[in-house]
Amino acid sequence: MSAVAHYEDIDLALFAMHLLDGEGHRAVADHVSGCAFCRQELARLQGDLAACAYGIEMHSPGGAVRERILHRIAREKKAPPVEAVEPPLRTKAVTPTEELNEPKLEFRTRNGSHATVARRGRDAEAEVRTHRRSDGHLLKDIFLWLGWAVAAGMAVVGTRMYHERESYKARLAAQTGEVEQMRDDSAGSRRLLETITDTSSQQVLLSGAAEETGKSAPEGRVIYLASKGALILLANNLAALEPERVYELWLIPADGRDPIPAGTFHPDEKGNGSVVLPPLPRAVQAKAFGVTVEEGNGTQSPTMPIVLAGG
Repeated sequence: MSAVAHYEDIDLALFAMHLLDGEGHRAVADHVSGCAFCRQELARLQGDLAACAYGIEMHSPGGAVRERILHRIAREKKAPPVEAVEPPLRTKAVTPTEELNEPKLEFRTRNGSHATVARRGRDAEAEVRTHRRSDGHLLKDIFLWLGWAVAAGMAVVGTRMYHERESYKARLAAQTGEVEQMRDDSAGSRRLLETITDTSSQQVLLSGAAEETGKSAPEGRVIYLASKGALILLANNLAALEPERVYELWLIPADGRDPIPAGTFHPDEKGNGSVVLPPLPRAVQAKAFGVTVEEGNGTQSPTMPIVLAGG
């Protein structure tokens, strides 16, 4: 059981990224195995590290982490790795016994200088292994750190590509909606023009009584193309209505059926109102048209009185 009460977050983070040396790594591992609190903190840190691969942008390491890593690199540089080179040619003859008992090894350091180590037996080999092991730990730490950096970079790139794709899809959907709207507007314009110019269109004048003396009486005009169920109403001099009431146009069929609702509207401040191409069944011959005042969004049967009528 470790004598440390609890390890700090920075130590646990380095442990999670495998950046501690052998003794430090084993000490933290032994402690975490018996400390529920540190084990929970380690799990949280490992989750945070894993999450960085799914969208957390890459940042420079924190001050404490950076100092610890630089300190470790500086400590490793104190014992520079060496490379074994071929021993120099001997200038004097030696016996086989001397060659075995006193091996001389020459090493070349990173700065290009040479050092000769004369050790007996396994001592010289142990020093070579020590230097190589030190260098190996340093390279391992650097590659582990680079691995996390590359993973975070790939996550940033992947997240950016995902957002760009979603943005492109949104723009495409908006453009598609605009195209459809233009197509609908174009079709509506053609239908409106056909209704007005078709010689078989029925044109009916509507009239009503003035509500107040001295004011013009309301009037309107309906253009109706029965074969296509297309209708246009233009009205003026209409009285203003409360927001909860509307004017509703009715088509009176020639075959005696019940009146068909043909659209609702609110007049503007000048008393003008219109209904343009409401949804109507085709091939219904009209006997007359009328306009009433209804509650809400209109009804399925007219409410008296009729304020505009004609046929």
